[in-house]
Amino acid sequence: MTFFHYFILSCFNSKKAMRTTTLYHLLKGKRTSSILSYSYFYEVLPFFSLFPKLNETQYNQVISSLINENYLIQTEPNYVEISSTGINALENITLPEIANLNQLAYYKWDMAFFERVVFTTQVLSEKAYSNSHYLPIETNLFRQQRLKQWLNKQSESVAMAFYKEWDALINSLPQPSHELILGQLVGNNHRGRTLQQLADSYEEDVIFTYVEFKNYWHALITLVLEATGEFPLFNSLINEERLLVKEDSYKQSADLFHQGYDVDGISRIRQLKNSTVTDHLIEEFIVTHELANIPDFSEEVRNGLNQLLSQKSEYVRWSYKEATEFVPSLSFYEFKFYQFYLVEKERAND
Repeated sequence: MTFFHYFILSCFNSKKAMRTTTLYHLLKGKRTSSILSYSYFYEVLPFFSLFPKLNETQYNQVISSLINENYLIQTEPNYVEISSTGINALENITLPEIANLNQLAYYKWDMAFFERVVFTTQVLSEKAYSNSHYLPIETNLFRQQRLKQWLNKQSESVAMAFYKEWDALINSLPQPSHELILGQLVGNNHRGRTLQQLADSYEEDVIFTYVEFKNYWHALITLVLEATGEFPLFNSLINEERLLVKEDSYKQSADLFHQGYDVDGISRIRQLKNSTVTDHLIEEFIVTHELANIPDFSEEVRNGLNQLLSQKSEYVRWSYKEATEFVPSLSFYEFKFYQFYLVEKERAND
């Protein structure tokens, strides 16, 4: 099996039956409240949009192969779960580090930021050596102009300051990240290597290297965002890249919600359907994972859904329709957030 087979197998490590199409849409980056909810339930959210160009035929061939080799078991049409053979297989291989992988938060601009940092590093490296005759790695004139504008705002000591931020950031990350990140940089008399070249030098699969690089790059991004005063130059580059990305609509609904408006109120203000606003609040919870956003449920909701739980313990497979048979007045907002409540309760007890 290829490493990609093992990676897909690892996505079923929650040991719960999952719809294969859910994982495919997650890896491709289909951002709907349904896909995000189920990905949250099955603990695969870090992989959101990790393979945006993933071919569906290729993906289905991998799933079929894993089923044929008894690593996955098909429990019903379109649903599979990991087998004991699959669990044993994962215990005998090394998987990439993913503790800091946060695709849902960073996927829209993380690689644009990386390319910007690599280009900035090259320019400042050549500047430090007073070399103006070099071939820039960035050929896009718009991006070249943006960097010139950014440089014009900086002091003469920008090269040294940028180097110091680089040094502090890298030294804050685990050792395995150093070559994965620094090895791709370009500078005076230094030609960076591609991920494929780095993977070959480590004798690793390029997908393994890609996932691990993403993990450490996200760790660096998180460091910059959490300590903006310590890394002003990196933070300013992040802010410029984020400005080019359209703000997610859910944030506007979430802001109103935190101001005290309920779903109906937000719907009126934003002239949206209640279902759309509910989707926005679901997305905000999944992105931020703020447990304080789980509402206090009425006794009617708790009693009714606990009765459903006693009859159908696999709550992630509940449908809204069957839930309303136990609580006729149940809103879809209450339904989804009660599932979130049960997930958090189960994880707290693990």
